[in-house]
Amino acid sequence: MTSKLNTVALALVLGAVCASARADYPERPIQIVVPFAAGSPPDQLARVLADSFGPSLGTSVVVQNMAGAAGNIGVAHVAKSAADGYTLVLAGDAAIVVNPAIYDRLPFDPQRDLAPVSQVAVTPNVLVVGTQVPATSVSALVALAREQPGQLAFASAGAGTSSHRAGELLQRQAGIALTHVPYKNSALPDVVGGNVTMFFANPATSLPLVRDGKLRALAVSSLRRLSIAPELPTLAESGFRGFEAVAWFGLLAPAGTPPAVLKRLQAETARALAQPAMRDKLAAMGAEPVGSTPEEFVRLIASETPKWAQLMKAAGIKAD
Repeated sequence: MTSKLNTVALALVLGAVCASARADYPERPIQIVVPFAAGSPPDQLARVLADSFGPSLGTSVVVQNMAGAAGNIGVAHVAKSAADGYTLVLAGDAAIVVNPAIYDRLPFDPQRDLAPVSQVAVTPNVLVVGTQVPATSVSALVALAREQPGQLAFASAGAGTSSHRAGELLQRQAGIALTHVPYKNSALPDVVGGNVTMFFANPATSLPLVRDGKLRALAVSSLRRLSIAPELPTLAESGFRGFEAVAWFGLLAPAGTPPAVLKRLQAETARALAQPAMRDKLAAMGAEPVGSTPEEFVRLIASETPKWAQLMKAAGIKAD
């Protein structure tokens, strides 16, 4: 009996200590790892989040860039870090829901080794073509592709990226054959110049070229129209039911991070995203705020992982 009482007492003490630690969080600086280069859209997003988090959390929030291997290096670093809420990652969708399908081996398992905090923002893509392309609608572009199977090319930012997935999804739903051309740098100059037919591009970089008359925008890849270009129809409105291929960015922590810490970080994320100045900054980047709960983010990852795995397998896509 005494032994059992001692065990219970010890458990209560440890529970109180853990609760106290969570209540005192954070007690030191927090690091947000960005698996992309400095100056990239996710890097910009992480920095505006860090600027908002710092004063509210009462500690400094530092952004560290760990680019490479399509996001795998930075994500793996966080997955292997202490589960205490002091090392986070602002990851893109490709590393979390696509890379498991296109890499033969990963140094982490997104659903086992990471604890989702919040889906932060979504960036729809804009389907653009050069002005020399004789198509002013998605249906006309598809008809052109059917007339010239395999001769029209779509650009992407690389295997598994949202621009690549959108092109593969369009081929599958439209029953057409396109040639995929991945780019390490921006594909927009080649789309403008007519070297590649089409590109599912970031709205922040493509819409100015559309407004200057250098590109033609046909549709957006999200289920809802873009707030900064409401005149553009969605692919779903253009005859492709349920079409959605967007880039998203989310905040994640190492698996095992206390739920109270995850909830605190999610609350800070939602608070930051509700600020008009933050929403304006996101709009300038072509992104739209989300701020989902950890539970909602878990469900999103669980649903998108098999969806994109099926598409990548059907298209025979593997990482370089």
